[in-house]
Amino acid sequence: MIWKAEYSKVQDNIQANGFSISEDDCRAFFIKQVSSKIAEADSAEQLCSHLAELETTGFDSSALHEQMTRAANQAKDWEIGEAIAEIVLEDEHEAMFPWETGWDKRTPRASLPGADIVGFQRKSAPRFIFGQVKSSSENRVPPQVVSSGDDCLRAQMYRLDHTDIERMPLIQWLLLRVKGTVWESTFNEALEKYVQKDYFLVGMLISGGRAANSNDMTSICNDMQHGKTTGELSLFGYYIPYDKKSWVDLLHGREVAS
Repeated sequence: MIWKAEYSKVQDNIQANGFSISEDDCRAFFIKQVSSKIAEADSAEQLCSHLAELETTGFDSSALHEQMTRAANQAKDWEIGEAIAEIVLEDEHEAMFPWETGWDKRTPRASLPGADIVGFQRKSAPRFIFGQVKSSSENRVPPQVVSSGDDCLRAQMYRLDHTDIERMPLIQWLLLRVKGTVWESTFNEALEKYVQKDYFLVGMLISGGRAANSNDMTSICNDMQHGKTTGELSLFGYYIPYDKKSWVDLLHGREVAS
């Protein structure tokens, strides 16, 4: 495990956990895992393979390769933050994402409604996982993306937790993607669990260039009023030793200052 536990608290039926990562592990993590996740979301590997096939017919793809390189260098910090969130949920919390949610956010007609994280959790007795992700390098406790405004993590998690109408479009979105696939039976099992109030809500802060602080996440708990009759709710803070301005450089293995 490359992540070091920094805090763990339970407040108002909400589990809040914070994790940090060393500089060496962070650089390797970005190069090996985060860059691959970003590439998958952009369908870059598929396009590269397709171009290679076309090149056998004499097609000149050099200009397209140059455009792809420029696009890769323009990854947004929120895209990187969401990629990190998906990876740690897959690696540490049995999350499963059979599609690239990042692709839907780049395709207006297939736009993901209302949440950053949508998928399944647990191979045995699977249930839905819904979540929100915020990225920040603000040196404030908690950062504004956590506690200020209608779109802050606290407000988004409150709506996701307390309002059925916030979750139903996500379930409908899932069905469109799994209908007729090997994941349809997983969806049906998760739907049964959902009716029984068994689902997993996650709120995640990906913080760069600042130390872990439990108040980042526990500051949300007082306003949530999370009840025992609703799904499980966890808040996670993942602390990257580099400011988010350096995240794109980390993706490409370029030298950055700590």
